Order: sequence, then structure tokens, then C-alpha cells
Amino acid sequence: MDQYHVLDMIGEGSFGRVYKGRKKYSGQVVALKFIQKVGRTEKELRSLKSEIDIMRRLQHPNIVLLLDSFETQREVVAVTEYAEGELFQILQDDGSLPERQVREIACQLVSALYYLHSHRILHRDMKPQNVLLGKGGVVKLCDFG
Repeated sequence: MDQYHVLDMIGEGSFGRVYKGRKKYSGQVVALKFIQKVGRTEKELRSLKSEIDIMRRLQHPNIVLLLDSFETQREVVAVTEYAEGELFQILQDDGSLPERQVREIACQLVSALYYLHSHRILHRDMKPQNVLLGKGGVVKLCDFG
């Protein structure tokens, strides 16, 4: 953790918590996902480490980029690029999206899924909470389940 400043909490779930952070000395804004090891089975921890290994190899504009990962005594920490918004929150707040924007989001998701499937990877947890919106409306798929 000596390379990052933890700023604000941006999400919480059964897996742990996600914080907005900043990489020290560079100013790069990141997302820090803290996943508790306590209470997890060995199978769950292996699955988590497998997901991190898979994410480390992925390079696609519509898949959230894994920048770093490490373990502390109590947690596994995944450091990813930071995306501004969550599709779920936008739908919850606004109720719906204009058809043009839905088409743009769908095209980007299809591109990300095509990339994953062509590398023999399944997402396994497609839902609006796992679709992030980056700058300029760029869709970022995350949390592979």
C-alpha cells in the first residue's frame, strides 16, 4: 500500500470495498478493490487469484485495465483504471437512456465480449453494476465473477 493514497469509498459489496485512489508520485487516479481473505475458502481465493491473472493479460479499450495487484495479510488488492460512473447508478437515477446512447453502450459491450470469447474467456456476471462508464462515454466491463 506504500504506492497508493486511498481517497473516497466508491462501492461496497459482498466481495469487499472499492476506493478511489491515487498513485503516489504520479497523480494517476485509480480504483483500489480490497477483497477480504478472512472468511473465504481456499477455492474462493484460488478463483480470485485466477480472475486477477486473467485480467492481467487482457488489453481491450472496453475492459477495465488491471494496473497492479498485491496481497496484504488480510486482503487481496486489485488496482485498476478508474472509471467515472456505473451504468446501474445511471439507470437507477435517470430511469432510462436515449436510444442512441443504448446503441453505443451495446456496441462497446459486444466488442468487449467478442474479445473475451475469442480468448476463450467467459464473463459470468453480466449486469449493469459491472458496466462502468469512463471519460467520453467509453464503456468499461469489469468484475468477471
